[in-house]
Amino acid sequence: MMVYFMPYYKRAKLLYAFIFTLLIAFTPIANAASSAVHIKSADLLANEDSYALSTDFDIVLSPVIEDALSKGIPLTFLIEFQLSTPRKYWFDDEIITQSQYLTISYHALSRQYLVVRNGRQQSFANLQQAKEEISNIKSWTVVDKKLLKKGETYIAAIKVRLDQTKLPKPVQVEAIGSNDWNIASELYRWTPVIAF
Repeated sequence: MMVYFMPYYKRAKLLYAFIFTLLIAFTPIANAASSAVHIKSADLLANEDSYALSTDFDIVLSPVIEDALSKGIPLTFLIEFQLSTPRKYWFDDEIITQSQYLTISYHALSRQYLVVRNGRQQSFANLQQAKEEISNIKSWTVVDKKLLKKGETYIAAIKVRLDQTKLPKPVQVEAIGSNDWNIASELYRWTPVIAF
């Protein structure tokens, strides 16, 4: 009985190996077609009387979003930071919540990408340079040391997302339920080292 079963087993094994290889091969293509934000790192760094956030993340834009951007639709990303104290039997105790907007747009006459952060505008020759600029946040002051207590444990969290409410109204309607326009990171949490 085993002799007759072996050829079918070998064929099935080869078929599964082939299907698995196809899945591995085409997964990056499927992922590359959709928009996403991936937070790579985040840290709180002590200044004289406050803590500043530094974070690094990747923004992947689908061809649909890149096309919309090149046609003059600005993209505004909201970066939300929260510092809290964990509580065992209750909700975490929120210390502070801060937010910051970053806008990237394309200026057709100058053929440059513009990035606006905290009211300051910079121009870039291509989209990759503009994305690199908004993907690195250095020294954003987020919490005053006076709000923190020595010996307390803190949880920091950050999230980055496209603010769809800042899109033009017709695009907002198109964005409802669209994976292309649903650009948001997972909530990135860590326990910062607080020094006094």
